[in-house]
Amino acid sequence: MTEKRVFISYSHDSEAHKDWVRGLAEFLMKNGIEIVFDQWDVRLGDDLPGFMEKGIRDTDRVLVICTDAYIQKANSGSGGVGYEKTIVTTEIMSGNRRKFIPVIRAVAGDNKMPTFFGAALYLDLSDGKDGHEPRHQLIREIYDVPPSKPGLGIPFIPSQAPTKEGQSNRASPGSLGGADPILEFSNRFGRAFPGVRGIQWIDDEETIAERLSILLKQPLVFEKGTLAGWWRGPQNLHIDQFEHIESSHFLMNDVEELNIRRIAAVNPNIYHRKFVYVETREDPPTGLYPSSPDDIIRQIETFGYANEEYGLVDDRLPVTRAEYDDGAAIIESKPVDIIDRVVLRLRYITPYNFLIAPFESPINNSAFDDTLLDFLNRLLQSDDVFAPMCNTILRLPKKNF
Repeated sequence: MTEKRVFISYSHDSEAHKDWVRGLAEFLMKNGIEIVFDQWDVRLGDDLPGFMEKGIRDTDRVLVICTDAYIQKANSGSGGVGYEKTIVTTEIMSGNRRKFIPVIRAVAGDNKMPTFFGAALYLDLSDGKDGHEPRHQLIREIYDVPPSKPGLGIPFIPSQAPTKEGQSNRASPGSLGGADPILEFSNRFGRAFPGVRGIQWIDDEETIAERLSILLKQPLVFEKGTLAGWWRGPQNLHIDQFEHIESSHFLMNDVEELNIRRIAAVNPNIYHRKFVYVETREDPPTGLYPSSPDDIIRQIETFGYANEEYGLVDDRLPVTRAEYDDGAAIIESKPVDIIDRVVLRLRYITPYNFLIAPFESPINNSAFDDTLLDFLNRLLQSDDVFAPMCNTILRLPKKNF
């Protein structure tokens, strides 16, 4: 999938709002989307109008973060927002409307967007709605991945006899069934960790592989949703694929390389509150990038861990992320086309951790994201906060099923 570049248009309403926008930018960066963002890319003395114009015109998509202040400035044509409005309006009038994604953030008024959008679909990331599902929807939209469309079924034929009472109705070919994902997660948890009430730690690699292979076996996607996600504060995504490679190594979603050191199965004896804590050990760097201890320290200070993105050609030859994006690499001193031979990989070069839980878990709570992130980062720093984390999760409000 080709890397996307995204410009973020927003107003500096408050420090809290600027922090939220920066958090969204960091979330998208961690999901492989390059962000053009004034808090990172503008320095004292820079040409602000030039930055805005270039950012809007030279990126694949533009996120327009709509607040009451942004809407007022856009409609009145004031400040930097007003200048950006003229560029956006020109782009929309030239037929490039889908380049712009309106994102609603705490708009109190009836008008949720500036007038230049007219009537447009928007994504609402206001407090209480800013969770995993809408953020995953945003990623899909940026990558232009359309929603799954069901296959065309057999046309209705009036002369066919109706289904007899009591006759089983099988799912159509290719369907993954109508199981309730949260109940299926609870049932699989019981089969993977039989008898566990409370917390059970496991550090034997064969046992870890056995238990996770039961919990995360296919299918992981059902008619009613995805079985589980991996949760790490603001960095939350579906688990669509989980594969045991060898010994302690796993591959998640065909990208994430996990060298799992230990897990904890947590069962408070409430079906919708079960989860698994996963902690990995570091893998060696690929050697593709110049790095120093200071670089790793900066990543840890920013994210809590350090990782590397790279391409893997023919399941054996590592290439840089830039070569992956270009679809070509220098192999034996010659440029070689690798488009149909390369896959994207992400390797953690410091310890990493996350939670596995169903999507209707109380953990899926945007108000809890920062707290969870703090707990997980402190656990990586050897702080003894596992029990407080579990107790906090136990007190989270129940989701509406």
